[in-house]
Amino acid sequence: MTNIEEIIEIIKKEDRVIKVDIMDDECKKTITQLEMKRLEELVPLINRGLEETLKEEYALIVLKDKRDVFLEDEELIPTLTLMSENGTLIGEEIYDPEELEELREDPNVYFISEHFVTYPSLSTPGDKQFFVVNQLRGEMECEEKIEEIVSSLSIATPSTEADHYIKDLYDMDYVDGIITMVIGVTL
Repeated sequence: MTNIEEIIEIIKKEDRVIKVDIMDDECKKTITQLEMKRLEELVPLINRGLEETLKEEYALIVLKDKRDVFLEDEELIPTLTLMSENGTLIGEEIYDPEELEELREDPNVYFISEHFVTYPSLSTPGDKQFFVVNQLRGEMECEEKIEEIVSSLSIATPSTEADHYIKDLYDMDYVDGIITMVIGVTL
């Protein structure tokens, strides 16, 4: 029978992991409150990935140093989308260079950053819009190994305020490249 300590040891063995800790109920409550504040923004942000992760039997805080790791754009995994209240995808992160090149030539596509495109023709005037952050995959080399020994695995990143709250708990600076993840597992 797998226990949570085995999962923690697997994660700790991963390169560049600084800290792994079990999230207590008080921390979960505070993070949930910080994420709920994001719903009050002009374009609300729903951290669906974190919501799913916090519902798992255990939630683990993982801090990882990625300061001098360079990933090619196509290795990055999209997690952010822009949705309308009726569920229509009206914007998304894209890292595939060929797809980006095609979209740059499409007059119906608008880039709000180098890797985030919107599809204005798909949005309906007056519809509410929401940014949705989905689960994160491919950030940990040990994901498959963990999935083999648990019944459920979720990985998410907190939004900025929750990230700062977690880093404050561990006296960490808000250094670019130190990433915070929450890994949820159900044994």
